[in-house]
Amino acid sequence: MIKFFRHIRKSLLSEDKTGKYLKYALGEIVLVMIGILLALQVNNWNQNRLNQNLEFQYYERLLDDVREERLILEATFNYSKQVTKHAKNAIAVFENSVDANPDPVANLIDMYQASQWIDPYSASSTYKELIASGQINLIQNDSLKTALIRYYDINWSESGVAKLENTYRKNLRGKMPDDIQSKIRLVCGDTYVKTRNSYLPKLPDDCSIDLDYVLAKSVVEELSQDESLINDLRYLIGNEAGKLNDLTATKIQLESLIVILKNINND
Repeated sequence: MIKFFRHIRKSLLSEDKTGKYLKYALGEIVLVMIGILLALQVNNWNQNRLNQNLEFQYYERLLDDVREERLILEATFNYSKQVTKHAKNAIAVFENSVDANPDPVANLIDMYQASQWIDPYSASSTYKELIASGQINLIQNDSLKTALIRYYDINWSESGVAKLENTYRKNLRGKMPDDIQSKIRLVCGDTYVKTRNSYLPKLPDDCSIDLDYVLAKSVVEELSQDESLINDLRYLIGNEAGKLNDLTATKIQLESLIVILKNINND
């Protein structure tokens, strides 16, 4: 084809037909431009198709992440409730309340379990990838993009009361006899439940340890006289209450995000 056009151009020049040659040259330029535009159009179409496919892959991954996030939030919420329950039982002993459990072994378990703590995390790998790679603009749904940014920018697992120092934990574990702590850890420590992509911790609902009653009573009496433990425990109870409030608000926001993603994925 190229030889054919060259032959025509050479013939026109040799016959000194300048006008015809100029028309021919203009036509050739137009053909080249049309070819370039068509190539660009095809390339753009292919790129748009690839982007759209990638966009919907991200939608599926984001939905998988937020479903995992729901389980993590629920586990963190329930763990905080368990710690709060033990802390309120323990504070009743410290404050010599009429509601206090008369069993000193149970008192020690409550005191120790109130010091339990988990390091929460967020299932945000897909969102972080979108931000780090600059591909967040692949998300064409403005409502989803806004909801994603608002939710993940809160970073609930790294902010607020979730990261306040647990002074009671350090204080209590520095004063309770180690052999008692070891027995409680052995029987009453975290258990892990497999959910989707994670193993999430929870405390056993009930546990008991084999411990001498007289020894347990003397340790409880000694610990309950420690004002610093009482103050730290009160702080912990307030902290856990704030954490539960924050987690409740986060769960509501997450459910809205899940609804948007489920609608997009027709799931």
